[in-house]
Amino acid sequence: MKSLPYKKILLSNGVRLILAPVPSVNSVATAVMVGVGSRYETTKINGISHFLEHMVFKGTKKYPTMDDVTIIERVGGLQNAYTDIDITNYHNKVLAEDWELGLEINKELALLPRIEERWVDKERDVILEEMKRSEDEPAGKVEETFHHMLYPGTKLGMRIIGEVKSLKSVAAKELRAYHDAWYKPEKTVIIVAGNVEDKENELEDRAREWFGGLKGKVEGGIEAVRDTQKKPELEVVTKPDAQQAHLIIGLRTFARGSEDRFAWNIFNLLMGVGFTSRLFKEVREKRGLCYHVRSDSSTFADVGYWDIYAGVATAKVTEATNAIVTELSKAVDKGVTEDEVNIAKKRLKTVVAFRSEDPEFFTEWYGRQEIYNQPIMTLEDYIEKIDSVSKEDINKLVRRYFKTSTLNMALVWNKPRDEKLISLLRLK
Repeated sequence: MKSLPYKKILLSNGVRLILAPVPSVNSVATAVMVGVGSRYETTKINGISHFLEHMVFKGTKKYPTMDDVTIIERVGGLQNAYTDIDITNYHNKVLAEDWELGLEINKELALLPRIEERWVDKERDVILEEMKRSEDEPAGKVEETFHHMLYPGTKLGMRIIGEVKSLKSVAAKELRAYHDAWYKPEKTVIIVAGNVEDKENELEDRAREWFGGLKGKVEGGIEAVRDTQKKPELEVVTKPDAQQAHLIIGLRTFARGSEDRFAWNIFNLLMGVGFTSRLFKEVREKRGLCYHVRSDSSTFADVGYWDIYAGVATAKVTEATNAIVTELSKAVDKGVTEDEVNIAKKRLKTVVAFRSEDPEFFTEWYGRQEIYNQPIMTLEDYIEKIDSVSKEDINKLVRRYFKTSTLNMALVWNKPRDEKLISLLRLK
């Protein structure tokens, strides 16, 4: 039986610790992931997960000021956090000799924030400015619009940053209550990757000392979503000052744990990632319709989608839409070639090899699988899955998921809604 490239330790209270040695580096990346995000909120407190992630940097029990909390930067390290739909992650990377400080800071941020009332209003103003900034970035706005149009009226469809009304109703009391309700052992995963081969016993001791006292159970979970779309949909945001049209065209696909994801990773790469992709060659190089075009996948516990983004001249939206839909139709009718698949496989394996040189990659790789309660797949396992994908596997998936009935388009531009665009959403 082959040895695993990681070690998983289950603390008595349910907190999980993953140690992932990367012998060739002199750094250590630590992360504390908590399985909660905007999908766990209500409309009344929408944005509170992200608000809380901001607030913890104002001070913790041991590190009471922001200057104290950001000590990682003063020892030369990298420190940050992010909030997603179903995860909040506190992460940093330091020299191997500073691993203990890195882990302790993340422990403080995740478990022991002070959440003082005097900082709440100030940070609320910061987030409202962040919201204004996102509204002024059409590329980000169209992504948010596309996601929302797929899941309207659901928690999954709510904005990660929240809404003005919900943000203004949140005070320190609500932030503390939310932290107490969701930051529980079963929702907490610690990942330490990098130069840790001779530190595993110490790391385990610290994890038990710092996280072993976390108590309680989570009450409730996510609201399940079902895909019931029957016809193409269009969502338009009009920004009078927009200098360019930003569009996303996409289709519904599969949930996070689907075996389809391996073949789809290859297809996504050959279709819309990089200079060798079909969309780059056709939409940018051949037709000159845009500077940037790309495709990407988003998957969740119960549903998922695949989308194509492009920024084009307002006058060329119809032409660009036709070009993209035509490429989708070609994929269904003619499939992919053996050469395309082989090139995409090589590219995918190279990307994985490059990323695996950074310990932070492993905190994401192992951490996300564990926080989502998936069987942990090593990089070797993943490459085997990729190598086993055939051209026929990809063509079968394209035929399964490329359907006119689930075509969607989101558009941010300086014009009103144009109903004629819906008629373009037809696979030929």
